[in-house]
Amino acid sequence: MATEKSRESNTSIAVADASANVPTTLFIPVKSGAEDLPPLSVRDSRGSVLQEPTIRQVAPLVLILTGASFINTTSVQSVVIILPSITRDLNIPETRQEWVVSAYALTSAAFLLLCGKLADVYGKRLLFILGCFWLTATTLGAAFSPNEICMFTMRALQGLGAALTVPTAIGIIGYTIPPGRIKNYSFAFYTGGAPTGQVLGNLLGGIISEWANWKVVFFVIAGAAGFVGFLAIFLVPKEPPSTGSSGDHPRASGIDWPGVSLFTSGCLLLLIALSEGVARSWKTPFVIAILILSILLLALFVYWQHYLESQSREPLMRVSTFKTGRFSAAMVIIFFFSAGFTNFLVYSTYYYQDYQLLSPIETTLRYIPLGVCGILSTMCSGYLMDRVRGNYILIFGLGSALIANVLFAVPIPPSMTYWAYGFPAMCLAAFGADTTYPCLGLFTTQSLPRKDQGVAGAMFQTIAGLGRAMFLPITAAIQAEVQSKYANRKRDASYAYLEGLRSVEWFCVACMAISLLLVVFGLRNIGKIGLLKKLGNVQSAVKEKDEETS
Repeated sequence: MATEKSRESNTSIAVADASANVPTTLFIPVKSGAEDLPPLSVRDSRGSVLQEPTIRQVAPLVLILTGASFINTTSVQSVVIILPSITRDLNIPETRQEWVVSAYALTSAAFLLLCGKLADVYGKRLLFILGCFWLTATTLGAAFSPNEICMFTMRALQGLGAALTVPTAIGIIGYTIPPGRIKNYSFAFYTGGAPTGQVLGNLLGGIISEWANWKVVFFVIAGAAGFVGFLAIFLVPKEPPSTGSSGDHPRASGIDWPGVSLFTSGCLLLLIALSEGVARSWKTPFVIAILILSILLLALFVYWQHYLESQSREPLMRVSTFKTGRFSAAMVIIFFFSAGFTNFLVYSTYYYQDYQLLSPIETTLRYIPLGVCGILSTMCSGYLMDRVRGNYILIFGLGSALIANVLFAVPIPPSMTYWAYGFPAMCLAAFGADTTYPCLGLFTTQSLPRKDQGVAGAMFQTIAGLGRAMFLPITAAIQAEVQSKYANRKRDASYAYLEGLRSVEWFCVACMAISLLLVVFGLRNIGKIGLLKKLGNVQSAVKEKDEETS
């Protein structure tokens, strides 16, 4: 017993407790041969009584990690608003202007899995801090870009910074904070960084488009990333050092470099093929060749991961996890939901700016309900995840998102006041995003063992990122085809454009409907996600109910 206590005391991380006069420690014991994550507890120096951590003790850590989600969303949303100014100043042709946004999405999606694994092997804290300073440098590079090639390059490198910070932030929460109500609130608060980033990204882009140079947007984002990285040095706790060759410790695993090469190159080529297929033609030999090659590389990646698992070697991603019906269903849900939600944001922006011809600041004001309701939804999600079954929360969220897209898809007269359909659509979209992401994000991290928490965050963000990036060129093709069809019928150009936008919104409705059906049939009786006390254990869909612990 004394030996066990001495081992545990070596893995404690010192913090200050403002509510007591005695020193305390955040206690993270490392157990070998068990997947349970023991509570991140507080032990005073006068005894051995362990207590659950409080919100006050984890709040500084969660606030800093939320900065990664905030900066990532702001980097995308603000650039969408200032895109016309960038393309005009750098003389970027209309056929290539989408690469200012796509370059960021390409690298962030393709490198998420690698960065998650690097975080598990070399330390989540280290990669999070490096990622923040990398974002600072590359964002400043984007601000000073003299031409389109430099801008595309800097945006791609920016996306690599997002790949470094986002999965490591999720991994730190999953690794450090034990399952329970504090973790539920932590995940909900972390996801709240996204709607906050959407609102401030819109405001930042809108205000600067009106009264300042677009470079200021990048200066602000670079400053925020540097500030978060600086604070992370002091507030993110160091991980305990490796103690032997325990396979339960994240540093005991190597990196599957062949798998990294196959996955990263396959994702990059797939996303390039989809983008170029819209810009050029799907019949272009170059596009067909890249598309076929990308599919082959991804198929080889899956086979290679299965082979490594069968040989009891450490893969980049455990393919066996997808054999669990509920985990696979959750990944498909987040894939289609991310596609629908992202296109809702993009094409509603086109509706306001390009169809209704509103100024950037007027467009920005119409997205404020999305952020406000999003923040409220994240608070409610943290409260409900250990009180209400996860499938009920997801049904509510996905149903809300579906209705939001329907409101923009149906032929409501454009002269109708914003408060009649625009305002409720924004509120419902926020309810959808900020209940779905916290629930499925927590579910994903609970599904993988403690040593793979960085990969868990990376898998979640990779699937979501692929959903966002893959369908943007597809929806662009849908809009162009429908718009061309109505234009050929000698219809008014603005009417043809509106019908093209509505066709994309119907596509978003289909994405939400697929996600909703998967919840109803694939995640029924999923249980109260916030009460799950074990990591690396997902029950199969054939069981009637998940076991819950109170």
